[in-house]
Amino acid sequence: MTQAMRVTADSNNDISTILSERVLIPVSCGHCEKETEVSLETLRSTSTVMCEHCYHVQEFSQAEMSMLVGVLSRSGYRVS
Repeated sequence: MTQAMRVTADSNNDISTILSERVLIPVSCGHCEKETEVSLETLRSTSTVMCEHCYHVQEFSQAEMSMLVGVLSRSGYRVS
């Protein structure tokens, strides 16, 4: 059973927001430098991104994914 946690100003508990893998993340194109929104689920499963502006296909490496998850984690988000 899950219980709500009471938060006080002097509480040292880390609280994070759970992100769905369907949330869209903007990824900049290396060719035209415009952003394309791609879900975390797509980035994990295909590891490629196709720009919706110029149709350039670029790889999204495991290192980039680890960095993205790390930045989201430090910002208070947890990827489900």
